[in-house]
Amino acid sequence: MNISQFELLCEVARVKSFSKAAKLLHLSQPAVSSQIHSIENYYGAKLFERSTSGVTLTPIGETVYKYAKEILKLHDKLEKEIDASLQSENQKLVIGASTTIGNYAIPCTIWTFKEKYPLAQIKLEVKNTKTILNMLDNDEIDLALLEEPLPEKHDNFKKHPVSNDELLVIAPPKKPWVDKTTITLAELKKAPLIIREQGSGIRCMFEKVLSALNLNLLTDFNVVTEMGSIEAIKSTVEAGLGVSICSSLAIRKEIRSGVIHPLRIEDAEFQVNYLIVYKDKKNLNSTAKRFIRFLAGPGKNPFC
Repeated sequence: MNISQFELLCEVARVKSFSKAAKLLHLSQPAVSSQIHSIENYYGAKLFERSTSGVTLTPIGETVYKYAKEILKLHDKLEKEIDASLQSENQKLVIGASTTIGNYAIPCTIWTFKEKYPLAQIKLEVKNTKTILNMLDNDEIDLALLEEPLPEKHDNFKKHPVSNDELLVIAPPKKPWVDKTTITLAELKKAPLIIREQGSGIRCMFEKVLSALNLNLLTDFNVVTEMGSIEAIKSTVEAGLGVSICSSLAIRKEIRSGVIHPLRIEDAEFQVNYLIVYKDKKNLNSTAKRFIRFLAGPGKNPFC
């Protein structure tokens, strides 16, 4: 038994479903089922009753669940006491993040992590994906938060999924867009398109999906300009000068205020997968390892 298995058990018990727990934990359902089966074998008892509507704890499962929660609380207390004894050098963590994650997701997560581990000394570097990967390669940062896909030359890095999102077309809130909820690729080809610069993770992901559809971003679409800033792109779209591609994470505020109109893309699935990326876990200090577990652990909502 290990801490992650207790966390997994508690998550299954909380949501009362293997499939829901698997989705929240970024695991396959067979993987979750296998882990629960392993725990049941360890204790020699059935912990969950399975049915078509989900799972419920057995009486013995309730007992294991109660102790699992206490063990996890004690483990948190242990980590805090260890933190108080560690040298300050072991508390330092330099995180690199792509523009979308760095500007719209991770700052709040760092704040929440600092509330739990107040002695952690964290520095955040926000650049495009290509630059962050080069920084990781040169040991200028400890770990990175990026979008898939990573360039092939960085396949040797360790990767751990933490969350996912959706790519949307963003348009000004006026005709012909404001009355629509979706846009076809044929319509998008004709629209004045503003795109991110080379090296951007969002652009790389968009081009990969287009390539699978035998489409080329620069030759098949009406690209009017490239910009290196999400904020600049949003301002240009708000002004009615074109449309763009953006992660829904980066436009939540603008959607709520009505200054940008989102459109889902028909004909293909444009999902963004966010990853923690690092070289080798054994070379990370305790703060970096805790941050990975904090962000990717069972039941965690990685971004505020």
